[in-house]
Amino acid sequence: MEKIVIIIPTYNEKENITSMIEVLENDIFSKIKDFNMFILVIDDNSPDGTADKVNNLKKKYDNLQITCGQRKGLGKAYRRGIIYAVKKMDADVVIKMDADFQHNPIYVFNLLEKYRQGYKYVIGSRFTPGGSVPKEWNIYRKILSKYGGLCARTILFFPDIKTIKSISDISSGFALASVRDVLKRLDLSKLSSGFYYSPQLIFQIANIGIEIAEVPIIFEIRGKGETKMPFSNIPATLYAMITLRLFGKRKFKNNKKTNELL
Repeated sequence: MEKIVIIIPTYNEKENITSMIEVLENDIFSKIKDFNMFILVIDDNSPDGTADKVNNLKKKYDNLQITCGQRKGLGKAYRRGIIYAVKKMDADVVIKMDADFQHNPIYVFNLLEKYRQGYKYVIGSRFTPGGSVPKEWNIYRKILSKYGGLCARTILFFPDIKTIKSISDISSGFALASVRDVLKRLDLSKLSSGFYYSPQLIFQIANIGIEIAEVPIIFEIRGKGETKMPFSNIPATLYAMITLRLFGKRKFKNNKKTNELL
């Protein structure tokens, strides 16, 4: 059976990580019979003891692993997690998700169902029909999330209207990717350190011709702790997307010099 590794980046998530792991292990994995399910926590040396919580749970769950490193941003943590999952855990598929329950673990079933149908990259989308953002968000955040994403898709893909319409949530942190068919075809070496890493990945994926599927998710209010979403870097993100569109490669090929998974 194929090995699915769920990658969970953490920084100061001791209030959430135990509950998330327990829900995945007991409520989700127990119902999945056709894949071998694993969890990899990518901790950025959290000072609150997140790693200690995970290490204690490792005594209970032999499919749980953790790797720790310096805090260099979410994108760098995800890259580190991909490399670890592929090279040290022999992952066939990775799923990225957050520890704070804004991504409801139940949607793992939906991502896997799309994968069974043949899709190699699947996004958990807040903006496709059936998805939503928290009603508690203020109007500014709702507009920024929805129409900021439309702006990003237009910058990256116009005049390819089909791609703009088919990808509704370019910044989602909840997604499934095939290692062989997707990740081993990408250049991860220059992945952004911040939240911008997701549009970077999707830009590459779309340009090598991989069909992207979406499943609707109801994005939840964060369970505990403080949000890590910085709104002060919007101008820098906009500039980065314009630069990517103007100077990014339009065709991506396997390259042993840049692809760290080969």
